[in-house]
Amino acid sequence: MSEFVGVLKEAKKWREISLVTQSPFRSGELAQGYYYQQWASDNRNLVQRQFIKALRNRAPFTEVLPQNLPPGEVEYECVGERVEGIGAAHMMDSLAVSLPVSLAWSGAWLDVTVRRLVETEVGDLAMEEVTEAVRHSARRADLDTHEKWGCSAGLEAIDSPQQLWEQREDFFPHLQFLPRVHDDLRTLDLKWFAPVRSLLARLEASAAIWNTEDELAPQWKGAKVTPEAQQRKRLCDFTDLDGKVRCFDLHGRFTPGPGRLHFRLVREEGALRVAYIGRKRGD
Repeated sequence: MSEFVGVLKEAKKWREISLVTQSPFRSGELAQGYYYQQWASDNRNLVQRQFIKALRNRAPFTEVLPQNLPPGEVEYECVGERVEGIGAAHMMDSLAVSLPVSLAWSGAWLDVTVRRLVETEVGDLAMEEVTEAVRHSARRADLDTHEKWGCSAGLEAIDSPQQLWEQREDFFPHLQFLPRVHDDLRTLDLKWFAPVRSLLARLEASAAIWNTEDELAPQWKGAKVTPEAQQRKRLCDFTDLDGKVRCFDLHGRFTPGPGRLHFRLVREEGALRVAYIGRKRGD
């Protein structure tokens, strides 16, 4: 518990934080036969207990998730267990924290199996399974990897599509946007705002470390990026910044529903150029 509190205190140095849990702490088992409530009842732990209490977000767990997410549309699994808290951290591009009680939960990143309902090319629903990395800390040493992200993550304070557009150059220096994207954001379904903000942050993180001399494309960090199917590439043509029509067939996905963000690589500038944000093209 001292290590866990140490993680929270270190993260709080970066910015204001809240601790969101799926279930009450009191029922948590810290060791075999030893529960959080027993630890909290020990007056030697009073200061640490009060610190945790001050950080606890008492709102229902589901309120931190994208609203209107249909049940069963996205499922997260890690080391064979369903992990809704880690899934919430992934969806909101935040940090998952764990008690340091198992090697299975150690490390600054957790590889998590994500299963989500997606629409096939013929319009059917199918379950897609991918592996994605989630920011994580169980020990203070794990936070070293995330310090730069944590100290600069004022992106969470952006709470509207218009504000996101106005401050795009500050938060996404390696992303370029066609002017038409402004209208996409202006008319964006608000249930998609947080997932889009998170996806843009992950694309920025990927582009920022892109070694353009040796790599044809970035190593995607927490974002599933795929090219459009050949028969659908015609739906990905947009007028580029220089007035020429080009195909922006690379896309990232966001949920709930078939959300798509289309872009192309601008390797000579080490950048990604975004052309479209919205519902799957052609739907």
